[in-house]
Amino acid sequence: MPRLIGYHWVKSCYGQWFPGDERGHWSEAWDEQIGYIEPHILHPGDPMRRRMAEERTKHPPAVLDNTMIRVVADTIANCSTASDWNVAAIAIEPTHVHLAMTQTARDVNKTVKWLAYQTAKSIHRLTSHTGPVWCKGRWLEFIDDASHWENLNRYINEHNERRYGTPHPFHFVIQ
Repeated sequence: MPRLIGYHWVKSCYGQWFPGDERGHWSEAWDEQIGYIEPHILHPGDPMRRRMAEERTKHPPAVLDNTMIRVVADTIANCSTASDWNVAAIAIEPTHVHLAMTQTARDVNKTVKWLAYQTAKSIHRLTSHTGPVWCKGRWLEFIDDASHWENLNRYINEHNERRYGTPHPFHFVIQ
């Protein structure tokens, strides 16, 4: 049995990736007229579903500014320090976060839910943003292959190089 190395967590900001998105979507989407879509599989874009989802939003889309990005970075660093997992790589974009984290003995689903809660709470406490920060749901991938892990870390670091000019713009102890 392969040994778990870590996880790839992706969290999108509120209003940034609707059911029906042209990039595809993983949403569990249901509507009285057009029915139910199975969760956890990639669905093709659907302009009608996207429009319906957009119409149901109650707040403007969240976009992380530089201050909010710093708050997310600092909060995740603090959470990592207080936990049994480490940050292997992290990219914080204005519309989403990619985190490669080492394995944890804790329930990883609860751990990433805790991270989303802590980062949103910090943003509300330390910035003027008052609306929702994160969308419902998340992407969580379990990684047990060394080459997959290396490719994931490279992918995340390339996000940072494009945005910040360095693969490690945040002050983490990278494991």
